[in-house]
Amino acid sequence: MADKKVSQLTELTSTAAPDQLLIVDDPNGTPTSKRITVKSLFGAVPANTAISANLTVSGNKATFASNVVVTKVTTVNTFVTTLGSTPSTNNATTESLSVGQMYFTNTHLYIAVNATTIKRVALSTF
Repeated sequence: MADKKVSQLTELTSTAAPDQLLIVDDPNGTPTSKRITVKSLFGAVPANTAISANLTVSGNKATFASNVVVTKVTTVNTFVTTLGSTPSTNNATTESLSVGQMYFTNTHLYIAVNATTIKRVALSTF
């Protein structure tokens, strides 16, 4: 592998926690090539990380554009996101939600608890 450029390596299209990445430690001082696992890299992201973007999720791929705020990633597939209006039904399948997905409006927090049920709780000032 020492005789190949990174751009010549086979592309990996999905990752797992033990997969390793090449990283340059201290690039502005004394650069040293090291390795880091995907789990170690993303495990260091603070739990309350906010991302302002429009989010489109297809399978396990998320694409960001504008206008939605992801306030906390609790697992790979669960987000708390803003929603412009209340859902028209309490059916998670009808509303295209996966079990565990959460979102909120100015008045309620909604959680898809199973394939056919969305539960909500009213928000209040404390």
